[in-house]
Amino acid sequence: MVAKLHLALDALPEFTGLANPIGRLLLTRDMDAIENAFDAAKYGSFAPELPMEVIIPSLADDSLAPAGKHVLSAQVQYAPYDLKGGWDARRDEFLEAALNSLAAYAPNIRDCISSVELLTPADLEQQFNARGGHWHHAEYAIDNWWVQRPTYGASQYQSPVTGFYLCGAGSHPGGGIMGLAGANAARAVMEDN
Repeated sequence: MVAKLHLALDALPEFTGLANPIGRLLLTRDMDAIENAFDAAKYGSFAPELPMEVIIPSLADDSLAPAGKHVLSAQVQYAPYDLKGGWDARRDEFLEAALNSLAAYAPNIRDCISSVELLTPADLEQQFNARGGHWHHAEYAIDNWWVQRPTYGASQYQSPVTGFYLCGAGSHPGGGIMGLAGANAARAVMEDN
């Protein structure tokens, strides 16, 4: 239950209490805010205060934006796939909640924005074939957790097709930039050969 927010920025936003916003920023007031956001999504809505994971990759790779400009990417939690009223009708409302949530930590963010892209769970499904908009290729649920990723019968990096191995975000231990699913799949290939 995530939406992706991408911002093109004319300047680096100023984060309260943070001199250099390099790395992964986890933005939320507290655990209650996380729980409230999850509860809202569970019932087909979204909270006015949205937790998010933010990176500004142009701080590490200046080829991503012109000199003095930046890009920001956020995984905005919790965005239900089946939003009451539909994403077409409520996209702008969700975007406003996400920007307000971001502005609570980077008060000048709106002054920096030159372009916005919001990918809802429905967009993620349509554009990337991520069923249900699950950014890790499947919802983490007890029947596809840990070594049963992505599902029983296609886990431990082996698929039902001989010689075809799985190593994407749907494989254990999940996505992100750690590369462990790929390393583990490579080990499985070497053990089988």
